[in-house]
Amino acid sequence: MLEDRFAQHDKEFADKFHNPNADYAMTVRDYVLRPSADNDSGPITITLPPVAEAKGRLYSIIVRNADAVNTVTIEDRQDDSECWLGDIEWNGKCDGALFYSDGLAWIPLNITSGWPGLSTTPPPGTKAPTTVAPTTAAPVQ
Repeated sequence: MLEDRFAQHDKEFADKFHNPNADYAMTVRDYVLRPSADNDSGPITITLPPVAEAKGRLYSIIVRNADAVNTVTIEDRQDDSECWLGDIEWNGKCDGALFYSDGLAWIPLNITSGWPGLSTTPPPGTKAPTTVAPTTAAPVQ
């Protein structure tokens, strides 16, 4: 079944764009989204398309407007993705990610922030940034 879905990719319209400012359920053809949440819209939720139907596809979502109160939340449809860590909540302009479907799981690529369990600390063994202030030599007289 999943293999059949991939064969249909060349028979659909490409690069469909949406600029939602309200809750929006994506279809498999919604490749580019630029959602906005503000005082008029309030918080909004973007629902990814069914993971099996989106097999092999990439979806770009980048927030145009959001803040601490008026957030943009990304959720998988009916919790159909394996290993989904939880809904992603963005609260800043340019928060975003590419989402790839392998047919069984949504894999966020280049995610900027907002996913439960997302770590911004370096992996063990990497060099930590220095906190020592630079010094200047006393002038020679």
